[in-house]
Amino acid sequence: MRIKMALMVTILALLSACVNSVDKENLAIHVNNDTTTSSPNSSSMATEAKREDNSIRAIGTNQDGRLLVKPASQANVATLGASSCLGVDSDLRWLGDYEMLWEPTSGGASRKVMTFPIDFEIVQPSDVPVKMQKFTLGTTDLFAYVPRYTDCHALETYLFGINGGKAFPITFEMKPGQIWTNIGQLPHHPFQVSNGELTITGGYAAGQDFIDVYHFYYDSKKHSMILKKTDQVKPNDLTGSLPTP
Repeated sequence: MRIKMALMVTILALLSACVNSVDKENLAIHVNNDTTTSSPNSSSMATEAKREDNSIRAIGTNQDGRLLVKPASQANVATLGASSCLGVDSDLRWLGDYEMLWEPTSGGASRKVMTFPIDFEIVQPSDVPVKMQKFTLGTTDLFAYVPRYTDCHALETYLFGINGGKAFPITFEMKPGQIWTNIGQLPHHPFQVSNGELTITGGYAAGQDFIDVYHFYYDSKKHSMILKKTDQVKPNDLTGSLPTP
């Protein structure tokens, strides 16, 4: 009788241990599932960080009207997210289909001056619209638009002109038949205008022996900057810092 009782006690103890083990496993599974469910994945976080923004991104003003950089359809903005030679983590990055518009002070309808490339990228430290740099050659007011304020190699630069109440894009004629819609200029080395000549220091990449320094004059009939000459300068001979990859 005592032997039977001892066997029954042993069996009950084993059953109780099994039940406790199963309960613990179920509890662990439940906790893990809750943790997985409550942690958002990276794609959803990226979606939440990005938002639609169809605001004006740059303005150039003269007495006859305004040049405006605006989305042609829609655009999105998000923080850059990580610091690099492209900017710091808190910078804002816009991506979308943009165009340059001319808004006359006379009150007439806005007119498209130029369409920028598809998925055009803009990077700036804040959401304040950029004021385009203005200079004058002859009777034409020219405006320089730089969509990204810093870069690893070269700052993409566009030129636009206003004359007689009309706005137009200005191209770069590097040689007959070779026309550029924009040009890259070396970060921290802004272009210079002197005696009717526009001087632009070209981009730089590691291992490059020389940097091109372009000299242009403006052809008002062609609405184009015509390359007059190109100097090749050693990087160490330039004043100011070079971009760091």
